[in-house]
Amino acid sequence: MLIALLVALGVDLIVVVGFAALVLGRKRWLKRQPGEFAGAIRVSSGDIDGLSPKWKRGSGRWVRDVLVWNKAPLMFRSELVAVDRLSGERQAHDGEVKRLGDTPVVVEFTADGAKIEVAAKTEHRALVTGPLVTPPAPARSHT
Repeated sequence: MLIALLVALGVDLIVVVGFAALVLGRKRWLKRQPGEFAGAIRVSSGDIDGLSPKWKRGSGRWVRDVLVWNKAPLMFRSELVAVDRLSGERQAHDGEVKRLGDTPVVVEFTADGAKIEVAAKTEHRALVTGPLVTPPAPARSHT
């Protein structure tokens, strides 16, 4: 639709093709990142810059305890959310989130006093929870 609009506005075809190649290349690069998953995100309580209370589709991955969220459809803008802890997990209600399979999982995180929810396909649960599911390693005593 965006490409058709650009063509209708008289933008040169080479610019449109270049833009399409850039967008598709970015999406392909993101899908190759370790731990990448497709899903939707929203703020369930509180306020986090760049995120809203409505479900927004995109792509996520973890870098240590920071959730890197790339917003759909262009995937050029990344939101970085420093997550404090995993708060809970549930199955999505009927019709709550679309295009994530029959029974998407919704994982809630606490980040700087706010709560965010990330929905994804059930088979991507381990990718969504990231490093926050494993308990911290016990401290070693040096005796």
